[in-house]
Amino acid sequence: MKLDTGSYLKSAEVNTGESVTFRNEGEWVENTKFTYDDGTPKNDFVIGVVYRGADKRMRLNKTNRDNMIAAYGAETRDWVGKPAMIVKEKMLVAGKRMDVITLEVPAANNPLTDQDKADIAKDQPDIPF
Repeated sequence: MKLDTGSYLKSAEVNTGESVTFRNEGEWVENTKFTYDDGTPKNDFVIGVVYRGADKRMRLNKTNRDNMIAAYGAETRDWVGKPAMIVKEKMLVAGKRMDVITLEVPAANNPLTDQDKADIAKDQPDIPF
């Protein structure tokens, strides 16, 4: 599927609690705006998503990639059709405080493992009744 390169998902158009669904396995794309100190272009991981029924492209930073890897695995083709919840927050980016999109996995798609349940139970005080 060909996605429109001008249709990047922007933090200004989203709200916390909304979701996206992954449409493809993504690709590494040369960034035309930012370079490393030696002039080499930086690369962005860009993936297709569906947002409010529209096909969009989304750059996933390391935090978002790590969140999705933890939930769905390192093979991005396994993400196709899976949802991610949007959390919009302010962060310092290139010296400016900006709204950014952080992706999390909806609770229904991220069930607790037996180890998670054991860790939670361990932290709960005993109730004597």
